[in-house]
Amino acid sequence: SGEEEEVITDLSNSDVVAKYRLSAQIANQALAGVMTQCQPGKPVVDICIFGDAVIEGLVNKSFKSKKVEKGIAFPTCISVNECVCHFSPLRGESSSVVLKAGDMVKIDLGVHVDGFIAVAAHTIVVAEEGSAAPAPLSEAQADVMVA
Repeated sequence: SGEEEEVITDLSNSDVVAKYRLSAQIANQALAGVMTQCQPGKPVVDICIFGDAVIEGLVNKSFKSKKVEKGIAFPTCISVNECVCHFSPLRGESSSVVLKAGDMVKIDLGVHVDGFIAVAAHTIVVAEEGSAAPAPLSEAQADVMVA
């Protein structure tokens, strides 16, 4: 027959769930990697490039046998202090934003597998160089972190 079978794209389809789950796993792995890069002296553009490269590397390891569109659904964004969100300088763009100890950094990124998207975000405070933990937060920083 000339009719195409309708594909179920909700969560009752186990393939859809698997694609969402894979997108989320990759997003969480990339987020964890990006968090390790948030150190004093690191240019934000380099961290964004790193995050996007992690996503591309991980999605390229999946669904090799099938032709499935996959990759970055939302570019890695590193928004520092008063920059609320979505700061992602382009490759080659000269950005003077370099992280310093005590900076509040908002990280967000997204991954898709066959159009099924997972996004992840986290806020951290950059620790002093050589320190595992950031200095105590100011009252204003603490208010922002719990808001």
